[in-house]
Amino acid sequence: MYVDDENPLERLVQEATRQLNICNACRYCEGYCAVFPALERRTLLDGGDITQIANLCHDCRACYDACMYSPPHEFAINIPAVLSEARIASYDEFLWPARVPRVLSGWCGVVVGVASFAAAILVIALVHAGPAGLVARSTSAASPYDLVPYPALLAFILVPAIYCAAIMALGGVRYWRHIEGSSGGHPAISIAQAIRDSVTLRYLRGGGAGCYYPADDKPSGMRRVLHSAVAWGFGLCFVSTTSAAVMQDIMGADPPYGYVSVPVVSGVVGGIALMIGCTTLLRLKARSSRVTSFRQMNIKDYGLLVSLDFLAASGLAVLLLRDTRAFGIVLLVHLAAIGTTFAAAPYSKFIHVLYRFLALVHDAGEIGREAALDRNKESGVSMEVG
Repeated sequence: MYVDDENPLERLVQEATRQLNICNACRYCEGYCAVFPALERRTLLDGGDITQIANLCHDCRACYDACMYSPPHEFAINIPAVLSEARIASYDEFLWPARVPRVLSGWCGVVVGVASFAAAILVIALVHAGPAGLVARSTSAASPYDLVPYPALLAFILVPAIYCAAIMALGGVRYWRHIEGSSGGHPAISIAQAIRDSVTLRYLRGGGAGCYYPADDKPSGMRRVLHSAVAWGFGLCFVSTTSAAVMQDIMGADPPYGYVSVPVVSGVVGGIALMIGCTTLLRLKARSSRVTSFRQMNIKDYGLLVSLDFLAASGLAVLLLRDTRAFGIVLLVHLAAIGTTFAAAPYSKFIHVLYRFLALVHDAGEIGREAALDRNKESGVSMEVG
């Protein structure tokens, strides 16, 4: 839509700058989200500004519905689409390695990743427990260590997790430098504000009425509710894993754990919330407008939602089937899903969690700096008057 084959990134920056300059002159959408106040603080836009503004956008699409210059107007303003494209460009720009082999990218990469992790964990299980142990039925809830020894299971989870953390940290540093990030005079205040905005999903309110999603003519708060279900569900699943590690390594209580234990309760509640959020968002995504979206972003959206949905479903299946013959197979599938999710996270839409948080920190720093300057000016005026 906006890409020039000869120099797509430069063309994208030019098109985004054109549209945002018109928005800056109009300012009708000033109160909708953080994008437009941040835009007003800038008189000249460069690539770093476009990246920062694009990652502040929460894609509520309220600005498109309100815009008097959207197509078919000759200005053809479509901020949700052009900023989605700019976010995709930022995901690719700070990625390492810069060129992911084709066989490891997109849906092909997901299939190859799942197959590779599944094959590796299957070999370990067959060596440790044998073919009979893989489908053995326990008289009580089975332990994962009956199939996979603890050191191998730990390595299988930690290696992709550490890789994920390292690649995302590298991308975050590159992003911060690109936008010339600064948290202003009070870093702690900026970070606290960004955490508050992230936890409450403040900018998914679409100016108060909600997101124009899935239908562009009917704002709704449903998307914000579902995003909260995904975020809090994922958080509870993390609590489940962490509490299980504490019970095992510190308290000396090995799995399996009872149905009223912290790992099981938090895992069940988190998994159900994650499934509800992801499944419903997938339905909304299928009904959303293609005019205000960008194809590559849609692909990443679907990929993340499907992977998280499957991760939650397979985890719940492990719990439900842990005293049946299917436990071994389901556990191996779940472990393969975990490994693939961690390894692919930096190359998926999951990276937007980091970039958006850093964008919010930088934005809070700008607001704090601007407020400090205003206070200094007022203080100077008062002294002159005095």
